[in-house]
Amino acid sequence: KKPGDVEPPLIMHQLTCNGVLEGIRICMRGFPNRMYYPDFKMRYAILGATEMASSSDNKVATYALMDKINFDRQRYRLGHTLVFFRAGALAGLEEARDDIVIKLVRYMQGEVLKKLRTAVYAKRRDQRELIKVAQ
Repeated sequence: KKPGDVEPPLIMHQLTCNGVLEGIRICMRGFPNRMYYPDFKMRYAILGATEMASSSDNKVATYALMDKINFDRQRYRLGHTLVFFRAGALAGLEEARDDIVIKLVRYMQGEVLKKLRTAVYAKRRDQRELIKVAQ
């Protein structure tokens, strides 16, 4: 061994074992973003829970969900363990998910506010009734 000496076969073997070459190959094909099926199901089940629960097979469930939300098949690919997305495709899914989450959060906030305001209104109504009784 010498300082500054490079062994190309050793470097290629290390890159192959670490998965770096596979990642570069996938990115070169145009699918830089990827996600495991369980993570995908957990995060995007809100877009179509019935489609995700329709099949125990990950690929079938993912195809059903993507078809339901009219997500173009050219923007993603399904592997054995991962879902691969083209650049920017994941942002479209996130936007659709965020719309639903925001709608649900607003509904929940409205229900909580209704509950609080109903309690205040009931208290004031009872006070008005008690004033009538006291007079």
